[in-house]
Amino acid sequence: MKAQKSAFFRNLALAAILSSLLLPQVLMPVAAAESWEKLDKRLKSQVLQINVGLKMKVKDSLWVQLADLSPKHKFPVFSSSVQDKGFRVVGFGTCFPVKTASKDKTYFLTNKHVVDTADQLIKECQLFYAAMKLYAEQTAGWGGNAENRFKEVLQIVNISTKKDRTEAELAQYRQTVNEIWDTYEKNLSTKVDPKRTAFNKYLSQALVSYELGYFMHPAGPANQPPMVAKLYKNAKPENEQDQDLAILTVDKTPLVPLELESTPPSEGQEIQVIGYPMASDQIDADSNKYYAPTFSTGRVSRVAPRILQVDAPITTGNSGGPVVNQRGKVVGVVARRAMSTSGTELTNFGAAITAQRVKDFAPELFSGN
Repeated sequence: MKAQKSAFFRNLALAAILSSLLLPQVLMPVAAAESWEKLDKRLKSQVLQINVGLKMKVKDSLWVQLADLSPKHKFPVFSSSVQDKGFRVVGFGTCFPVKTASKDKTYFLTNKHVVDTADQLIKECQLFYAAMKLYAEQTAGWGGNAENRFKEVLQIVNISTKKDRTEAELAQYRQTVNEIWDTYEKNLSTKVDPKRTAFNKYLSQALVSYELGYFMHPAGPANQPPMVAKLYKNAKPENEQDQDLAILTVDKTPLVPLELESTPPSEGQEIQVIGYPMASDQIDADSNKYYAPTFSTGRVSRVAPRILQVDAPITTGNSGGPVVNQRGKVVGVVARRAMSTSGTELTNFGAAITAQRVKDFAPELFSGN
């Protein structure tokens, strides 16, 4: 009997040990879902607005900026100045820090089309000043100095920003900028110069250069200094496997990065889109005093190999923002919204690049994640 009791208590103790080992695995799931209210408080500091700044120069010494549109074609006109007026914001969107295998830097995800917003303006500036060099050469007169004529044309173009200009000056300015763009169309456009030989010749004489700045603003007062990022990786348009993605980097920051979800999302799953839509600023009279992300709840309405379709409202400024699940993990990166046949936004038909595609885009950063 004593032996039976001893065996019974040994078995009971063994059962207790086993239950203590097994119960935590059953009763305490990893990364359980949280309420959106609790998640939002945590995620607010982890999603930032990104502003793309641009500076441009001509002839290595004159700073240039968009000033007007030509009367005839409505093409851009760029004025010049010896004064550096700083970066001009030419684009904006949303970005967020993402957990990577790197320990020495912080990496941020956003869209390619966000970081590339300056490209068209840079291109138009190059066209304008290349055409101006040729125009100066053509109008310098017999035996005239083309470089001196170029300086004269620069001053005529600067009438666009002159406050006390006369009607005669305005007429001269309008005629000149129209003729500059006519010169481009007749001599340097891809139609007449398909190999870009003439265009590149005059562009090299104009010496148009530029500098880009990526400024990331965390939630909080607008007067706090932004983080200045460098472009680490940008999608290549010729590579069909690349998505609308870009990765920026700064030195290590105290920001807690968001994690990419390893489990694929399912249709009907509740999600939240976080970002800095321009529409929020339009209804907030104090929006210029601080940065604050907007949270929009919805569901995954379709799952495709590369794209998630979500019905949470998405509009201008949301680009590059995270789509998170109720575990606070990123299931996608906002890329675009659908457009109707009339060209208006269909804000509840948004597309997000899947977390897996992000990992495929930069495997060197996400190995082991």
